[in-house]
Amino acid sequence: MTNLVEAPAYQRKRLSRLLMRTRRTTGLTQQQVAAELRWSQSKVTRIESGDVGISHTDLLALLSLYRVADDVTVGECTRMADIARRPSLPQMSNVHSKAFREYLENEQIAQTLHSFEPFYVPGLLQTPRYRIAVLESDYQFPLLSPEEQEELKQRISQKVEVMLWRQRVLTSEGSLAKANFIVDEAVIRRMVGAEVGDTSIMREQLMHLKAVAKNPKVDLRVVPFSSGAHLGMGQSSYVLLEFSNIDDPTLLYEESATGELTTREDEERIKAVGSSFESLQSRAVTGAALQNLLDDALAAL
Repeated sequence: MTNLVEAPAYQRKRLSRLLMRTRRTTGLTQQQVAAELRWSQSKVTRIESGDVGISHTDLLALLSLYRVADDVTVGECTRMADIARRPSLPQMSNVHSKAFREYLENEQIAQTLHSFEPFYVPGLLQTPRYRIAVLESDYQFPLLSPEEQEELKQRISQKVEVMLWRQRVLTSEGSLAKANFIVDEAVIRRMVGAEVGDTSIMREQLMHLKAVAKNPKVDLRVVPFSSGAHLGMGQSSYVLLEFSNIDDPTLLYEESATGELTTREDEERIKAVGSSFESLQSRAVTGAALQNLLDDALAAL
């Protein structure tokens, strides 16, 4: 894949925050910067939000205006800008959205992950056969023509390859330090694969969860039906990523039937989701109780 420490989306956000802090240090407003450089204010806003990359010429104009002249800082900013203009994980562009590719970049360099999933086993914990079964169901595979089925098989194969690549963060040194997962009990009770008469898919997935729960990097918890109503009911799945660099704000990624949302700026939303996750953690079971719950689900197959 790519060297994700040099991920374009990550470097674009780093540079945008650096430029915004530098502008504020100078005491200039966005409107004043725009007037000085004869830009529109919206251009300054887009650069500082990280929504767009910045050309070499525009970067040097900003740094000159902010009186940043030392070679080390200019060189580092130039390097970040060069990387930021590259496309995000272009080798995945035909199977994943731009928003999700940018999320993947950040996932690979995050220090801590907090994931809540009310419907499916989280992607980082899925087996290939479970992933294939879910995708075939999503795309209504049996209703497709033979040509469409063949095309879909290739697309699904690519998505499974991406999934297995992602999962290396749970086993590789120097990557994710801690991955916290919470799922509703419905996730382990729903017999994915039964729709095609193959309960071995779910059996394999549950056995994988039993094994991965012993990974020291992983904190897997299940909110049991017996705990009653909880804050996650009615919510979409979400992931919170935290980074070792204190200048990198927490990233929230949410996915629902209506689309994807990625934000670092909506502090109130991020705080609310973080509070919800902590509440769910206190209601969920782990350790021996989790293993017993997974054994019960296996016995029911």
